[in-house]
Amino acid sequence: MKTRNSITRTLAVGVLAVGTALVGASTAASAGTDTVANRAAAACGLGAANPGQYGNLISGTGSRTECSGTVTLTVEVRKHRRAWPDSSVAETTRTNFSSGNLTAHGNCEGNGTYFTEIRSSTGNKLSSGRVNRC
Repeated sequence: MKTRNSITRTLAVGVLAVGTALVGASTAASAGTDTVANRAAAACGLGAANPGQYGNLISGTGSRTECSGTVTLTVEVRKHRRAWPDSSVAETTRTNFSSGNLTAHGNCEGNGTYFTEIRSSTGNKLSSGRVNRC
């Protein structure tokens, strides 16, 4: 019985050592695949600025920076409505958008809480802070 336990322990230690070596090799291999494309994809980001008011007009700007490829980008200024879906007061969409800013302009819908929302065709979405306008 003692020999059997000793063999089992030795075998378990060997399997553990091989598993650790494989995980270490896998981590080293994936670290070596850090290419320019991987870094560029990781740096790609969306931005959403708080809406600005100019008289009775309101606008919100969204941005997409350091991205490769193109998407359909939508920027929308929304008015928060308690216990109701938020209303859209301005919206613009551009296809084949790579990087830069996109601004939506619209009319104020009275005093309230407004925010900018940006959506990408990749499924990413971002909202700005909420500000009192109009």
